[in-house]
Amino acid sequence: MKPISRSSGRSSVAAAAYRAGVRLTNARDGQTHDFTRRAGVVLAAIVLPTGSAAEWARDRSALWNAVEAAERRKDARVAREFEIALPHELSAEQQRTLTQEFAQDLADRYGAAVDFAIHEPGGAGDIRNHHARLLMTTRTVTAGGLGEKTLIERENKALHSMGAPSTQEQLRTMRVAWEELANLHLARAGHDVRIDHRSHAERSLEIEPTEHQGVHASQIERRGGMVSRRRIDEAAAARNAALIRE
Repeated sequence: MKPISRSSGRSSVAAAAYRAGVRLTNARDGQTHDFTRRAGVVLAAIVLPTGSAAEWARDRSALWNAVEAAERRKDARVAREFEIALPHELSAEQQRTLTQEFAQDLADRYGAAVDFAIHEPGGAGDIRNHHARLLMTTRTVTAGGLGEKTLIERENKALHSMGAPSTQEQLRTMRVAWEELANLHLARAGHDVRIDHRSHAERSLEIEPTEHQGVHASQIERRGGMVSRRRIDEAAAARNAALIRE
C-alpha cells in the first residue's frame, strides 16, 4: 500500500492514466497524460460500493478530476494505491475475477471508488509476474460527488477516539482478506498451493526475504552491468536454499 500525494509531485489523474493505459487531462493544472501506447494492460475498470448511486464515478476522467478538485492542500493525499501479486497458477479469467472481488471488498469496506488495472508480465521480466494495481479514492463516493475522508485516511489519534482500528491494523485486515480470497480462488481452481500474508519472522522461519530487482536494474544487468541488489539476492537465495534442504 502506498499513497499518491501532491507533496511528491504526483496527481491521481496521472496515476490513473498510467495504470489504465489511457489518455486523461487534469483540469486542475491543464496537463494531459497520454499512456495509450502502454502495453501490458489486460483490464482496467472502476468498481463502486454495492448499491451505490454514484454512477458518475464510473467515468475515469470525471472521477479523478473530482478527486483533484476536492483537495485544496498542496500536500494532499489524493489517492491510495494497493499493488497485489496475482497467483500465476490461475488463468487470466480467474485472475480477473479475483481482482474484481478484492476491489469490490475495498469499495464496500470504505465506501470509496476503486479503479483497478491488471498488468501482465513484461517481455523481459519474470513471466509469472501477473499483478494488479488498485487506486482507491481517499473520500467516499456519493450520488452528488465526493464525501468525507474514508476511515483509513484518518489519523490514528482520531481513529482511537472513535474506537476504530489504527491504519496499520486496517492494513493487516486487508492483507488477511486478500490471503483468504486468493486462497479460496486457488482452492476452487483445484490448486493445493496457498499464500500467507505473514512475514517470515511471524512464521518463525529463518528464510530471508528478497526483493524484486526492478525493471531498471534488470536492463542494466542485461547490458552487462553490475547490480548490487541482484548479488545480495543471489546470496540470500543460496542461504535460503540451504535452509530449505535442511
